[in-house]
This record gives sequence, structure tokens and C-alpha cells, in this order.
Amino acid sequence: MSSLDSYAAEMLHQDILSAVLTTGNVVALFYLWLGYKLLQAAWNVSPLHPLSHVPGPKLSAATYLPEFYYEVILSGRNTNRIKKLHDIYGVVVSELNLSRDEIFTVGSRKRNKPEHQVRNSVISLSEFATADDDHHRLRRLPLAKYFSRGHISQLEPVIQKLVQKLCSKLLDENGKKGPLNVTMAYSCFTSDAISDFCYGQSFGFLAQDAWEPNFLAPLHAQLKTAYISKYFPIIYVVKASSWYMPEEMAFLVQTLMIDIPNQIKKVQADMEAGVIHDRPTVFETLLSSDLPPQEKTLDRLTDEAAALLGAGTETTAWALSVLTYHLLAKPKVLARLTQELRDAVEDPQQLPPWMALEKLPYLGAVIYEGLRLSYGISSRTARTAPDEDLVYRGEWTPRGRRNPVPVQYVIPRGFGIGMSSAITHHDESVFPDSWSFIPERWLDEKMQRRKELERALMAFSKGSRACLGLNLALCELYLALTALTLRVFPHMRLFETTEEDVRYDHDMMVPVPKDGSKGVRVKVV
Repeated sequence: MSSLDSYAAEMLHQDILSAVLTTGNVVALFYLWLGYKLLQAAWNVSPLHPLSHVPGPKLSAATYLPEFYYEVILSGRNTNRIKKLHDIYGVVVSELNLSRDEIFTVGSRKRNKPEHQVRNSVISLSEFATADDDHHRLRRLPLAKYFSRGHISQLEPVIQKLVQKLCSKLLDENGKKGPLNVTMAYSCFTSDAISDFCYGQSFGFLAQDAWEPNFLAPLHAQLKTAYISKYFPIIYVVKASSWYMPEEMAFLVQTLMIDIPNQIKKVQADMEAGVIHDRPTVFETLLSSDLPPQEKTLDRLTDEAAALLGAGTETTAWALSVLTYHLLAKPKVLARLTQELRDAVEDPQQLPPWMALEKLPYLGAVIYEGLRLSYGISSRTARTAPDEDLVYRGEWTPRGRRNPVPVQYVIPRGFGIGMSSAITHHDESVFPDSWSFIPERWLDEKMQRRKELERALMAFSKGSRACLGLNLALCELYLALTALTLRVFPHMRLFETTEEDVRYDHDMMVPVPKDGSKGVRVKVV
């Protein structure tokens, strides 16, 4: 085609576009869309709707506007609103949120994620953001083997070395003037652990002289955009512009968009050349698996790596921060834990295997209480059952009544129902005095773990979509808390930190304390 023909074709295209996108047509399309949304809202509150029997405010049943207002305008306070709705309407409310873990634990039965929950996710190709259950299981299988207890035990020496590096680096804070945000230190540890474990090479945050750079601030900056991106996908296009991107995100974006893809390309080249590594990375595991070719593309593996990095860094670092605050603020709890560990550990710089530490009852109780009050993912997470109706049977005590009343709800197949660990972990019928840090609640009179409480713990989610990194997180927590208790906590003091600095206030997917909090700050003496 000549340049003249190309010019003519381009002009014709512009003429057609101009003819279609007239002001009148755009206005007509807007009113058509608005009319559709109004009809949809009217149907949602109609007595003919399959969920009309579920109690709750009609506006929440009609539209996502209340959710948008509390998530975006009020910055992550939708979970607080849902908690108030449960107090008024009971365990199930019209946005289909459940306050108790009765339906969420599903075993092998199919559970999809609602499209509304994963729409516009920045890691849309990852296992975590996969909506369809069958597709999710396909993506999860090779990763589940990689994160099995057996595989983690084989690579435990990597975690053991990083734990000792963390403790030594914290002890080097002795004599320094300013306080340390301990979450920053723990973020360095968890980032190094997940990168070494998954990618075969640590980011080296613990090896650098200072604690920065690290991924704590970049991940928090990314999470602040999560809710608005759910409603306005254009934000991801804008974010790619250097003039918009917050400075603290640039380091993380470079890692996710340049460094990790380059590492994947190197792994692919090594595999094609027949190079065999002593320790396979998560990329080699996925590339050598039975996954179809479309599941092994560079974009998909990059999304998977980003999901593992985010989940493996933030939640475990926050759990360690919550544990650090409560142990330093409660000398009796710390003393009891220290005594148990001294009896079991000969040399704090040569720790027993984490599976041996798991058998220590009070250490386990402390860790589980820390997980309960650090929540994991604290925002509302939902599931849909595509092949069965869900039936909830239970009891609820309405306001102003002493005795509970029986309740039963049938949720038709295909409708999403959500839960939040920030609500479930404060069910007073399961966890009395739920806002208090009480490790003893996890032990019976024979010092055995109370399994019924473990069933109520949602820090790692539940069922077929439970957190992939559960075993890795527990390995890190048992090893790190043991070493910290014996090596570091005797020399660590809280600095201008109160319980408000670890107490749930709102969430940006993960729990966030009160506005203005400076975090868990400590000094080493």
C-alpha cells in the first residue's frame, strides 16, 4: 500500500470514528449504561431476587456504592462498616458477608473468586488472582509441591542463616541514636527469605550496611492503590507514567518489571542449555511442570513471582512486629516464653529444626495469638460456590436479648459470600476478650493445643485457596521468634510505641493501624 493509500485509509478511519463518537451518541451511551445500572439495582432489592430473604441495608444489596465509599473515599474502612452490619443484622448480611467460619472451609469442593474481587488486579495472571476454581487448581498444583512442608524442610538451612543475620544486624543497633522501625527490619528478613527460597538468590537486604532500601514502603504504596484500581482500571495505565509514580515505588517496579523477568529469561536459557542447578527455583519448577505452554509465558511467571513476593514479605513481617510489641510490653509473657525456649534450645545461634520447635506448646500459643492479631489479609475475601447451594445454620444473639436464636440461610449457587479475618478473629464467642493478647487461650489444662481455636483462625485463609506460603511463614515465625527471644529481646526496648500502633484500625488489603502511627519503634541497648 502506498503512503497516499495509507493516508486515505487513516482519514477514513478518523471520519468513521468522528461520526460514531458524536456528543449525542456519547450522551446516549451514558444514559443507556445508567439505565442498565438502575434496573440492575432495582432487581437486586426486588422481593423476587434469590437473596431477598437475607437481612441488611437495601442500598448495600442494590449497589457497590457503599463498598466504594468506604474502601476508596474513607480509605479502607469497609471492614469496619461490615462489622457494624453484623452487630445489627446477624451473622449473614445482605452484602453476603459471613462473620463466622462455617462455610468458608470447603475442602475439595469448588469455590470460585467473584470477578469483582479480582478485577483489574495488578497480578491478574497469578494463582492468587485466578477466579475460576478449575483454572486455579491447575495453577496451584506445581506451586503447592514447591511450598510443601517436605520441600521447605530441605531448604530450611537458608532460613536459619537469614534468621541469624537478622539477629546480628539488630544487635548492631546498640549505641545508635535514633529508634528503629522494627517492621522495616523484619521486612528485610522476609524479603530475603522469599527471594532466596523462590528465586534462588536473596535480595541481600540483610547484607547491606543499613536497613534501606527495602520493599516495606514500596509495597505499602502499591497497596494504597489496590482499592481504587478495583473500580478504575485506568489507574494502572497512569501509574506506568514516571511523572505519577511515587518515588518509593520505583525500586519495587524495577524489580517486578525488569529484574524478575530477566531472571526468568536466564532460567529459561539455562534449561534449554541443559544447565542443572543444585536447588531448583520456583521458575524452574513451573517451567518443568505439566502446565500447558500458555501457563509458562513470561508475563504469567512474572505475575506469579510478584504475588509470591508481596504475600511472602508483608504479612509475616507484620506478624513478627505484632509479636515483638506484645512480648516487649508484657514481661510475664516474655519471661514464660524465654524459659520454655532456654529449656529446649542449647545454642540460640544453632537452632533446632522448626518442626521440633513446633512441639513447644507455649511458643506455638504465642505465635498463633500473634497470627490472630495480625490477621494476614484482613480485607473482605469472597467465594462463590458454582455447583451447590450453601446452607448456614447457627445461632445469633440479637441486640437487647440475652439468649441466642437459631438462624438458617440458604445462599444460592453462584452468589459470592465473603469473610474477613479482622471480624472472625474478634468473635467473642470463640475468642473472649478478643482484643487482648492472651497466648494461654490456645492451650488447655494439659498444655495441649486447642484445635477448635485453630479451626477459627483465618490468617492464612481456608480450604482449597488457603495461602500457599503457610508452611514457609510458619517456618520463618518459629525460627525467627525463637532466635529473637533468646538473642535480641533481652536487649530491645520499645520506643514511644503503644498498642494503638499494632491494633487494627482499617485495611489496605492488609491491616493498618491508626493514622499517624510511626510503627513499632524500638531501641537496642
